[in-house]
Amino acid sequence: MAIFDLRKRRPARQLRFRRPEFQAKLARARRYERQTIVVPESWGSRFLSGLGLRSAWRRGIAILFLILLFYFLTLSRVFLVRQVSVLGEGISPAEVEDVLQSLEKQRRYLVPRNHILLLSKRQLLLALQDELPEVRQITRFKRGFPNQLALAVEKRKPLYVWQSGESYYLLDQDGVVFQKVLTYEPSSFAEVLLADQTQAPVQVGQALPIGKPLQFVEKVKNQWPREIPQTTFASFVLLGSLSPDITVKTGLGFQVYFDLDRSVEAQLRNLNLLLAQEIKPETYSGLSYIDLRLPNIAYYCYLDAPCAPENATSTLPKL
Repeated sequence: MAIFDLRKRRPARQLRFRRPEFQAKLARARRYERQTIVVPESWGSRFLSGLGLRSAWRRGIAILFLILLFYFLTLSRVFLVRQVSVLGEGISPAEVEDVLQSLEKQRRYLVPRNHILLLSKRQLLLALQDELPEVRQITRFKRGFPNQLALAVEKRKPLYVWQSGESYYLLDQDGVVFQKVLTYEPSSFAEVLLADQTQAPVQVGQALPIGKPLQFVEKVKNQWPREIPQTTFASFVLLGSLSPDITVKTGLGFQVYFDLDRSVEAQLRNLNLLLAQEIKPETYSGLSYIDLRLPNIAYYCYLDAPCAPENATSTLPKL
């Protein structure tokens, strides 16, 4: 049996608990709080929470709504545009309805392209032009729910006849080929004839890159009667889409070469100067061509002459 004398010194281990350093550590331990790590909520969870879709019945309503939306967009015909009213002249409602039926067979994201929510003005215009190239633009486009459409169109104006080889086509103000001419007789057409010297094949609906030549032709058409009383113009010949030159065939049979990059007014004044002062009227019928492409010199040639380009026969004053 062990005897412990209380009057003796206490064990060192008990004295360590009373030290100030230990008491300080103990106090800090009492104040310590474990930090809680907050995991950020995902966007989907916040979205569902905001809509209150976490409950089963609300999720069921959402699923039912999606099913109905899918049905009305893809399977139902309630919102497929079928009733058409056309304002003004140009095309008939039946022609537009035929185009809409073809769009119904095409789908975008599983939705028919004639769906009231998907059908746009540009989409309908492109579809109409595929079937009816004479349509230039849609001037009115108004949808009426659930499946109605009111529109008005502008048709192309046949301003020119385009000749490529032995084929002839009607050409509008935008340079678009929109109709093939089965039989061409100059006396039957009031439109100006534009002949393509390259004879490149074209297709109905094709937009030709001839914006600059068309602008030049329009200026010649407007100014020729005032500037050139000696003869009329009969047709134009384009030497190529990238060529800077254009040729005018006159009513007397000879041709006139113009430069597309120079002023129409200046070249017509030079032509009038030649015909009025240089070339005798009784020799007009024997002319082969007049070349006005140089700014200060004009060449003219008769049918029975060598017509070499370096043989200048007339010098015009500077403009």
